[in-house]
Amino acid sequence: MTQLIKNVIILVTRGSLLIFYSKLFHYFFMSETLYRKYRPKNFAEVIGQAHIVRTLSNSVKNGRIGQAYLFTGPRGTGKTSIARILAKTINCEKLEDGQPCEKCAACEVIDSKKSLDIIEIDAASNTGVDNIRELRETVALANASLKYKVYIIDEVHMLSTGAFNALLKTLEEPPAHVVFILATTEIHKVPETIMSRCQRFDFERLPIQNIIQKMELIAKAEKVTVEKEALEMIAMSAEGGMRDAESLLGQIISLEDKNITVAEVEELLGTADRKMVAEIVSALIKKDSTAAISQINQLFENGFDLQVFNKALINYLRQLMLLKINPDLQKHFSFEVPEEQLKGMLTLAASAELSALLDAINFFLEAQGKIAASVLPQLPLEIAVIKATHTFPKDVNYESGIMNQKQDANPSASSSVPLDLPATGSIPLVDNSTEPAPAANESASASIEEYNPTGENITIDLGDVKSNWPRLLIDIRPFNHSLGALLSNCQPIKLTGTDITLATPYDFYRERLAEHKNKLTVEKVFSTILKVPIHINIVQDKTLVIKKPDAAPTAEKSGEQDSLLDSALQIMGGKVVE
Repeated sequence: MTQLIKNVIILVTRGSLLIFYSKLFHYFFMSETLYRKYRPKNFAEVIGQAHIVRTLSNSVKNGRIGQAYLFTGPRGTGKTSIARILAKTINCEKLEDGQPCEKCAACEVIDSKKSLDIIEIDAASNTGVDNIRELRETVALANASLKYKVYIIDEVHMLSTGAFNALLKTLEEPPAHVVFILATTEIHKVPETIMSRCQRFDFERLPIQNIIQKMELIAKAEKVTVEKEALEMIAMSAEGGMRDAESLLGQIISLEDKNITVAEVEELLGTADRKMVAEIVSALIKKDSTAAISQINQLFENGFDLQVFNKALINYLRQLMLLKINPDLQKHFSFEVPEEQLKGMLTLAASAELSALLDAINFFLEAQGKIAASVLPQLPLEIAVIKATHTFPKDVNYESGIMNQKQDANPSASSSVPLDLPATGSIPLVDNSTEPAPAANESASASIEEYNPTGENITIDLGDVKSNWPRLLIDIRPFNHSLGALLSNCQPIKLTGTDITLATPYDFYRERLAEHKNKLTVEKVFSTILKVPIHINIVQDKTLVIKKPDAAPTAEKSGEQDSLLDSALQIMGGKVVE
C-alpha cells in the first residue's frame, strides 16, 4: 500500500511538471498574437475611426445608449474591438469622462473574459434559426452581475433567412437591460428590416499614417527597431486593415531580429519596394523601355514574385490615372500611400498622358493572367513594357502580336494567318463588283480606307444586299481568304432594319461564320460597301440551294468552288492526297 501511494505521488508530480513545462513552452514559443496582445482596451487607445469613437463616447457620457448597433466595414478595421470597448464602457461602474475606469469589478471581470453577461456569437458558425431561438430564450433572463447584457454577433450577414426573422422579433422589443451589437463585412446581405432597427456605423479603411503609428507603438513595446520604409511597406500591404498589418509585423518580429530592414520585409511579402514600382512607371512615361525591362529582370533574378509585383504596378498606374483626372481623387487611396510619396505621384501624373496611362493599365492587366502560364515569367511583363513604350503602325494586331506583311503571289498564303481588323475599323473599298481583286504583290492595306459612318439617313433593302453580295466576296479576301469560301456558300435571305440574316445549308459553315472574329470582319466590310452599319445573323437551312455566279469572283481555277469538298479544303488549308 505504501508503495502504491508513492507511485501515485510520483505520477501526480510528473503530471504537474508536464503541465509546468507545457505552459513554459507556450509562454516562450507560442506567444499571443500581436493584434490580440495590443487590442485597445478603451476608446482613448483606439487609433483611427475618430468619428465613430467620438459619437459612441459622447452617447455613453450623456446616457443615450441604444438598444442595437450595427458596425459595418472592411475586415480588420476595429469593429469587434470597439464593440468590446462599448460593452465595457456601458457597464463601467465609475465612468471617467466617457471612458471606463479599468478598476471597478465590472471592468475587471470583462477584461478577464469571465463575464456571463457579455456574449459573443460567431454567426458564421451559428447560422440556423435554432441558434437564434436559444438566444431569444436567454435574452429574457436577468443579468448575472453587470448592468447591461451585451450580445456581440460577428459576421451577422451569415445568418439564414429564418435566423434573421427570429432575430428581428427580438430587436423589435428588446428588454431594457439588453444591448445588441451586430458586426458585418457585407452590409448588402443584411435585411433592411434589421438595419432599420439599429444605429449604423460605417468603419473606413485606416489611413496609412494611423497604421504606422500603431506599429511604431508595438515595435517599441516589443523592443525591436523597424526601418521607416519597412513600416510603410507593411502598412501599404495591409490595404487599410490594422489587423493585417499587425499580423505581418508579428511574422517579421518572429524572425528574432531586433533590427528589421526593408530587405527582410521585401523577402516576407514577396514584393518590391514601392520606389521600384515608381521607377518602372517613370520609365514607362519617359518611353524608356530599356530601363523598365532591366528593372523587371532584376526583380526576377532576385526571386521576387512577379504576379505580386505586377499587381502593385497596376495599382500604382491606377492611382496615377485618378490623380491625372483630378487630384482630389486621392482620397480613394490615401490609406495606401504615405504623404511624401503622394507628392511625387502628383508630379509624375502631371507629366503623363491619360491615354498612355490607360493603355499601360490594359497591357499589364493582360500580362497578369499570363505570368504563371508563361515559360519565362518575365516575358509577359517585357511585352507589356514594349507595348506601353513604343508606337506601332496601324496594321499591328496587338492580340496575336503579328504585323500584317505584304501578300505573297499566292493569295491563299495568307489564309493560315487570320488577321484582326485594325482598331480604327479600316475596310477595303472596291468601286464595283466587276473590278478585279487587288494585285497579288500589293499589301492588303494598300486598298484600305477609313470606315467612318457619315451619319446620313441611308436606307437599304434586301435587293441592295443581294446586288452587293458578289462585291463582298471580293473585298473580304485581303483580310481573311477563307471567309470568301465560307460566304460563297451562304445567301442573304432577310433584312430587318440593319440586321441581315444569312442562311447556309451546312452547320459547319454556320459555326465558323458565327465566331466573333469572323462575324466582326464580315460586318465591317459589308458596312463599308452598303455605307451603313449593319449586323449579321447566321442560320442553317438544309433546304437552301446555293446558286453559284456565272463568273467566279476570284482568279482561281474554274469550277474550284463547285463542290463542298473544295470549299472545305480552302477553309481548312488542306489539299487532296492521291
